[in-house]
Amino acid sequence: MKQRSAPPKARSPRRGDLAVAIRIERAQELLEDGQPRQALRLLKGGPAPGLAAERDFLMAEGFRAMGDLGHCRAPYERALRRTDRLSDPTLWLDACAGLVAALRSLGDCRTARKLLAEGRRLARRKDLSSYEEKLSLEDCLLDRAEGRYGKSLGRLRTFLALFLSRSDQAGAGFVLWAMAGARRFSGDLAGSLRDYRRSAAAFARAGDGAGEGYAMLGLGGVERIRGNLAEALRWYGRARAVFAGTQDLFAQAYAECGLGNCLRQLGRPGQARQRYLRSHKMYAMIGDAADLAYVDWGLGKLAMHAGRLAEAEGRLKLALAAFERFRETRGVVLARVALAAVWHARGATPKAESIFDAALRLGRSSGLHAHLEIFT
Repeated sequence: MKQRSAPPKARSPRRGDLAVAIRIERAQELLEDGQPRQALRLLKGGPAPGLAAERDFLMAEGFRAMGDLGHCRAPYERALRRTDRLSDPTLWLDACAGLVAALRSLGDCRTARKLLAEGRRLARRKDLSSYEEKLSLEDCLLDRAEGRYGKSLGRLRTFLALFLSRSDQAGAGFVLWAMAGARRFSGDLAGSLRDYRRSAAAFARAGDGAGEGYAMLGLGGVERIRGNLAEALRWYGRARAVFAGTQDLFAQAYAECGLGNCLRQLGRPGQARQRYLRSHKMYAMIGDAADLAYVDWGLGKLAMHAGRLAEAEGRLKLALAAFERFRETRGVVLARVALAAVWHARGATPKAESIFDAALRLGRSSGLHAHLEIFT
């Protein structure tokens, strides 16, 4: 599952009808107070013509703050279309950076790179160094998303040194979180644990509870893969408590799915199913079909271990179709390996061998090691 970074703070409207401007200003305050749902309700009314782009941008930020990346794309794109990049470069660049991050998390790295290049050219032309830095960091994260883990880690270390030199603990926490993910996917589990711990500590020093919660989710994931299920449960439980008081549905769903995975591995299928179904509901609410597929994979594994092979096959096929549609390589590998086991058990061994071989080739060619996570 992919984790999302918190969206940047919204920006103040500067022109247009006074009443609409006040409403948009209030929506911004609600976003900064962690109330995106209320902000979105306030933004539903039509804005004054001069404030349409600001309203679209804030709507996109509201959806993104809830983890609803599918719905944030259209308002980001509208904000970009409605903004003159030369006369209002900061609004255009804010929307650009937000959309690049959303596209990256949605797996559309090709479109993200094209938009990123436009943004970097504009930032250089307007001599906006803070945006050049922000977009350069996004470039590192795109390297990570595309499986270039070594390259991404090298560049992220430079950002880590930069943020530490500024005593920017929140920035350092975010970079360490990104580094930990790159290490996890490249197979360096010990290094991943170290960086997730450092990330959580940096976020704690910054007073960033959400950032610390995301680091806890990372710690839960790595400990689960390593078989330390008591530790994994503890981290997922702590993260769940952090996000319970927020409107970040993605993080809440992620924690529930992680707990479901741990409980399944511990042989507690009834409790695991409850967590999976909660996670399924929340992912469905934000239209996150790619991460919802991990829930279907978990439910398929539950059915497989209970001997309900027809049910398991149906769930795993559903998961695999979504993983393939969204180019979620790790999920594709996990689903293919599980399907191979089900098909072999049902007597379709040649078919099972074929999909298992495909999973192995994909896992190795992508630099991922999901094909080695068979016991999970």
